[in-house]
Amino acid sequence: MPGRRILREVPACRVKVAAIQDWSFNMAAKCDICGKGPQFGNNVSHANNTTRRRWNVNLHPVKASVAGGSKRIRVCSSCIKTGKVVKG
Repeated sequence: MPGRRILREVPACRVKVAAIQDWSFNMAAKCDICGKGPQFGNNVSHANNTTRRRWNVNLHPVKASVAGGSKRIRVCSSCIKTGKVVKG
């Protein structure tokens, strides 16, 4: 049937890893603090052939204190270095 995916059995030890990978790929490549996103440009070969490419943001999942509670957010490394994130 179109639109249906077949889920295969996953061992119990790999469930946590699969959940983390699924979470990181479904979210947008954007910092939750500063809003920094990917930048686009060209690969330029020695023969001056150009193909499109993108530079992604260096994101890290961080457990931070947001609105009185702790929440897991994706933050770029520059926000972590400058102290814009309060871990908790």
